[in-house]
Amino acid sequence: MFGTTNPEQAISQLEAYHREGRSERAEVMASALVDQLMAQKPRDDATQDFLVRGLRILAAVLNSRGKYKRARTTIGILHKQRNILGKSIGHDFVAAAADYHLAGFIHSNAGKKRAAVKAFSKCEKLQPGHLAAALDMAEQCGNKKTLAKLVPQAGAVISKNGAFVLEIDSRPPADAKRIGEILGGEIQSDIERQITAIQSGEQAANARLQAAVDSLIPTHDYHEYSSNN
Repeated sequence: MFGTTNPEQAISQLEAYHREGRSERAEVMASALVDQLMAQKPRDDATQDFLVRGLRILAAVLNSRGKYKRARTTIGILHKQRNILGKSIGHDFVAAAADYHLAGFIHSNAGKKRAAVKAFSKCEKLQPGHLAAALDMAEQCGNKKTLAKLVPQAGAVISKNGAFVLEIDSRPPADAKRIGEILGGEIQSDIERQITAIQSGEQAANARLQAAVDSLIPTHDYHEYSSNN
């Protein structure tokens, strides 16, 4: 199917099909591409990279189509093949974390909560401060420990792209309202208070960024400095 097609073009086409919701076609094509690349031995680094990307798409598509058993098998192969690629060209921990984030959903959807917790935890270990994975683990598996530990590190609520989020050091953010709902108590009250303050203009949409900008503003202007010298 892909014999005369540039693998990069094939991957781009698969990603487009997946985005557009053409899941059945994406599954057929991704399966064919993965089978073709797996059969190539030995594989150079470029081919290994295409295989990893193909496996990532296939795992996501299978999950979206409710084919959880096969998705679990595919995500396991993906972890192994990405590790092989990493040993050759250097590990991409952000991409690996994203794989385990997806794995958490796949295992959870398959009813394998213990495996899901392990995957979400691995994601946060590879990319410390991954609030999105911690929130998903709390919602999908009922395990709130990591989320409760990370929330204090996030600082103020941020208004970003029409949503209110919490974020740690530019790691993947998490929906602040959902965090409040699942943790409840004082955390929920504080989040709701901050959201109200942002909406009314009493709190900056991004307090951390505003503080950084303010720190760059001189405390004395040039004319005042000149008149005193």
